[in-house]
Amino acid sequence: MLFDDSQLAPYIQKLSQHIVYFIGVYCDLSILQEREFLRRDRTIGLANDQFDRVHAGTHEYDFTVNSSHKSSFELAQEILDFIDNNKNPVGFKNLKGLL
Repeated sequence: MLFDDSQLAPYIQKLSQHIVYFIGVYCDLSILQEREFLRRDRTIGLANDQFDRVHAGTHEYDFTVNSSHKSSFELAQEILDFIDNNKNPVGFKNLKGLL
């Protein structure tokens, strides 16, 4: 998770010579709260704290997925399908010019 633009700078610097797909992963807050409780290895309330911060800032995703009601396998398949059909990601490149 990246909470602000300053955390992106090192990634942009190190990965600028590579093809990078910037994927946003979303989930409904109520689902995150339930998962947080059921996992038993999370501090209760962490999802609430992070929910509004995690996608704040200069995020121009190439693609987004919503993990609320899909399995990890389904999400991975969506991402792979997107990559197969989009050979020139721009989200990460655009971030490089903004930061």
